[in-house]
Amino acid sequence: MRMVTRIVSILSVCMLLSGIVHAQDFQTTHASDNVLLISNDKSGENQVVITSERGLVVFNTFWAQNVAEEFKQAIAKALQRDDFAYTINTVDRLDMFGGNAAYEGTEIIGQRAFEDKFRGKKEEVDGEVRRLINMWQRKVGFSEERLKTLEAGSEAAAEEQSWANTCRQRAEDLTDNYSLVLPDVVYDDTLTVNLGNINLKLIWLGKAGNYNGMTIAVVPEEKVAIISGFIINPQHFAPYPYNDYAPLDVPRWISVLEEVLEGDNAVETVICGMGEIWPRERAHFYLDYIRGLWNAIRKADAEGKSLAEIQDQLSLDNDFAFVKDLQAYKDGGDDWFRPQHRMHIKVWYLQNKNLASEIIRNAAPDSVLAALAGIRDVRDSGGDVYFDEDAINGLGYYFMNSGKMPEAVDVLKLNTEAFPESANAYDSLAEAYMKSGDKENAIKNYKKSLALNPENENAKSMLEQLENI
Repeated sequence: MRMVTRIVSILSVCMLLSGIVHAQDFQTTHASDNVLLISNDKSGENQVVITSERGLVVFNTFWAQNVAEEFKQAIAKALQRDDFAYTINTVDRLDMFGGNAAYEGTEIIGQRAFEDKFRGKKEEVDGEVRRLINMWQRKVGFSEERLKTLEAGSEAAAEEQSWANTCRQRAEDLTDNYSLVLPDVVYDDTLTVNLGNINLKLIWLGKAGNYNGMTIAVVPEEKVAIISGFIINPQHFAPYPYNDYAPLDVPRWISVLEEVLEGDNAVETVICGMGEIWPRERAHFYLDYIRGLWNAIRKADAEGKSLAEIQDQLSLDNDFAFVKDLQAYKDGGDDWFRPQHRMHIKVWYLQNKNLASEIIRNAAPDSVLAALAGIRDVRDSGGDVYFDEDAINGLGYYFMNSGKMPEAVDVLKLNTEAFPESANAYDSLAEAYMKSGDKENAIKNYKKSLALNPENENAKSMLEQLENI
């Protein structure tokens, strides 16, 4: 179905047609007859809405109730109806559904991960809200630093200032207006909602790192898909795991995207989470990238290639150099996309491995040392266990910062055993010994780190301090 765009003035009811509606700072653009995008020109925020015989359907509710209320009023004005029937939460990130309270009385639907992650877990919820507030506050700081490099009064400076104001407002709204209202209807793999004249099919993407409740929504009759920005986003080539390792259902991502973009009932239009309306062909790149990279990694792994060899083979300079032709790459730049691409290769490569770091992470608090002994037994007998230096190092610091020094020392010692040529592994172990009060072993390991990397200024400084005590 072709994208429909028509112009309307809500100030004159007799001229009310389907199309673009200006109401104060809000604009409405149709992707199809019944699927539209409500945008706030001032803040740049967007909300997808479906009109149907059984009421209005809204997607996601921003980070706070006051913002959701503002959009709700704009939607009612623009469409001259307020029969809100369904609220669809497509991402289990708290600032994506923090305005659910504004839609009390609608049927709120989300994937089961919402329940598993948040129900009855006040401490975890409060912690995530604090992290999100801190994230937006950091973004304000980054933006203010960038402003110092821009010409005062320039268009670029105005855009940067606007973004800083937006980030500041989000942090304030999360602080003052956030409330947790979870979906009252959850589904596992798929759910079809009968809206009378049309249907809405919800499809779970699968595990995707920090956010495992991501949903793709399809209106089959109008060949439109609503795909979260955490799945399809001009700033990323694939769902972003945000950490060194996370369980990812990449094969399911591929099968779901194939169904939506290539199946017998493939869509023609995609609304991506950034509030942009794309033809299917543009969205199809993400499927090509994910499918191509996953299959290439699996093939190279089966051939016995190491992670370093695979990252070189599939780099943006070799097999995946075609990515540089994309406008998104040109806009974002190499410094933005290259680290992401390497991270995808690493985390996807690790999916089929028996990871030592995960064995440690999943051990009961009083069983970590036993788990480490078990890992050594498997390693020494030639069994299947994979060591990832960064992940194990991170766990060592986790135990160190938690005051669990025996566990920290043994985890970091395991890392030096697995990576005997790593100056950083010995540097970290030395720090653990030092904080444990074991001066002799701290000095010994800082010297080993310095021998491996004579430029290690931290080791030089710490040795000077320790030897003068």
